[in-house]
Amino acid sequence: AVVSQVYLEGTYTDYYPTITEDLEGMGKLFKQFSFPGGIPSHVAPETPGSMHEGGELGYSLSHAFGAVLDKPDLIVACVVGDGEAETGPLATSWHSNKFLDPQ
Repeated sequence: AVVSQVYLEGTYTDYYPTITEDLEGMGKLFKQFSFPGGIPSHVAPETPGSMHEGGELGYSLSHAFGAVLDKPDLIVACVVGDGEAETGPLATSWHSNKFLDPQ
């Protein structure tokens, strides 16, 4: 999901000029997606805008809350995958908003 978003808004092409914003570039992006030697099917360090590549399911939201706790004025977007949505760490992370505004 994140790869498609950074492609659609143009950032992917800024970093990878051979992946142009046209039919040919989109075809190149699709061919390299989740293919050996291509790009991973999940957010990875080479994805523009990616700050964290978890590798282990369930920790995305706790990392996002950690970023906000460190810098309260920061706007953070967290993508929760369907595979991690049912994990214990993620279920616990949903309660972290209580640390941001205890009232």
